[in-house]
Amino acid sequence: MGHLRGQAKDWWDNKKKEIGSEAARAMTWYEFKVPFLKHHSPKAVINRIKEEFIQLRQKGESIDKITGIFLDKLRFCDELVTSEEQKVYYYYNMLSAEYWEFMTPSKYETLTEIINTAREREIELKMQIERGERRARIVNPNPTKKARITESSKKQEGKGGSPNCKVCRKGHKGECRFKDKLCPICGKTGHTAALYPRKVSVCYKCYQPGHKKSECLELVGKKDGKDSHTETPKAKARSF
Repeated sequence: MGHLRGQAKDWWDNKKKEIGSEAARAMTWYEFKVPFLKHHSPKAVINRIKEEFIQLRQKGESIDKITGIFLDKLRFCDELVTSEEQKVYYYYNMLSAEYWEFMTPSKYETLTEIINTAREREIELKMQIERGERRARIVNPNPTKKARITESSKKQEGKGGSPNCKVCRKGHKGECRFKDKLCPICGKTGHTAALYPRKVSVCYKCYQPGHKKSECLELVGKKDGKDSHTETPKAKARSF
């Protein structure tokens, strides 16, 4: 606890006064972590991090950088990601095409294994660029604007490219490896976690996922009750 600084230290000093010095010394890590995160990380923030974790995609970042972002958000997704297989699945789904097209998630038993493979692939890609076998990827400086598809790229896609798969929405030949794989979010087949039909939304009234603030029962219920009991009378028309 000696590493706490600022507001975190103030919170701990107050907590020790509440429970006593002996109880504070006997406190386990879990007993400390739960109230600490509850105080410093409200539900709305945690739900937003979960949504960002599901939608996280590599867009030109190095493997070390995107892995750091992935692991940082993963710490808040214990309820969402409950197994090593799901960690591998989310990490693989986050990688860009130049990585996942040479990797098969079912081959990896741990998250560390697939991270090491991604790092090896990154080294190979750099060597290919140095040898002139591959062009360096140009990252769009303005992510709000979608890159335009030229006519030449459309022709190449029509000739040698593969149509996008209905399950994973990626171009490949043969049967999709995700066809019979369960979605880790809803437990159903036919789509990946990235293409989960219902986007995770968070209500900023009750801080519960699954609906928006305008659809919150607390807010709608109060409005209905107010309208039924305190209906304002209409003003009569007058002439002068």
